[in-house]
Amino acid sequence: MKRLAILAAAFAVGLSVAPAHAEKVKIGYWSSGVSLGFGAFLETGKFMEKQGLDVEYVKFPDVNAPTKAMAAGAIDFAIGASAGSAFSVTADGLPMSIVLATQVAELDFVVLEDSPIKAMGDLKGKKIGMSPAGSATAAITTAILVKNYGMSPSDFTAVPGNDSRLAQFLVQKDIDAAALRSVTLALLPDLKVRKLASFRSEWAKITGKDAPPVLGVGLIRNAWLKDNPEAAAKIIAGMRNAYEAGKTDKEAVAKALMSAGNIPETDAKAYAALWDGIYTVSMDPATIASLKAEFEVFKSVGVVKGNLPDAALNPAPYEASKAIK
Repeated sequence: MKRLAILAAAFAVGLSVAPAHAEKVKIGYWSSGVSLGFGAFLETGKFMEKQGLDVEYVKFPDVNAPTKAMAAGAIDFAIGASAGSAFSVTADGLPMSIVLATQVAELDFVVLEDSPIKAMGDLKGKKIGMSPAGSATAAITTAILVKNYGMSPSDFTAVPGNDSRLAQFLVQKDIDAAALRSVTLALLPDLKVRKLASFRSEWAKITGKDAPPVLGVGLIRNAWLKDNPEAAAKIIAGMRNAYEAGKTDKEAVAKALMSAGNIPETDAKAYAALWDGIYTVSMDPATIASLKAEFEVFKSVGVVKGNLPDAALNPAPYEASKAIK
């Protein structure tokens, strides 16, 4: 009896110190774009679970789908929502906030090696492959052609598609040029193309700063954030830890891609090697200023409308995450 009493007391003490129930969160990402690498590594490395979160990952086949799903309340956080669509929904007053910059636009304008197109100015009147309308890639491409080369959106034909489809279009000569991610070019070494310019260099002409534009952002549902401010900070801590781990362990990133994306080992390693240049986890003052400037560029070429409220860029979860390891 005495032994039973001791065990009961110990059990009671265990209950009193047991951690609270993990906060539940639904995290979405585009599974066929550049978000795949980060999403796969987050899942396999269980970085969110290590922060005590009860997480459900929801994958989408379309670049704009995570933002639409959040508007419908189907997910709480998107790890790499298109900056263009995120700007649009927050400017329209939908109850969401941008809490991170997560992906940068490391893309190149390319043509086939034997193409008669020699310079960016030659793209006037041509068919240009890019991500679908509403994506940050499409918005940035339009801004570059309008701002740097004096074109209007009617001066070129935008042909939408994911990168693999655009590469196919290029080979078949269904398009004249394409804006392709550095990841895609690394995964298609047999694609014989000639680079016209990089997004980074062209964006620098617009902004006067040597930094690539933001391609993807961490977008959060305001109602969930209000109810779970500590969990939001944990999400960002998990993102940061995954980012840092990916920088130092490319082999683990490659294995995650092979497992989650069914990507061949050689391609997975090529993708992983680009980790440091395509991802970021930041919401410092410089990042916020860059996002505001990007919105104004998009607005000036008619890609987005209205004004971006200060509240749409919320650094509070990022700041709170600094106290979490």
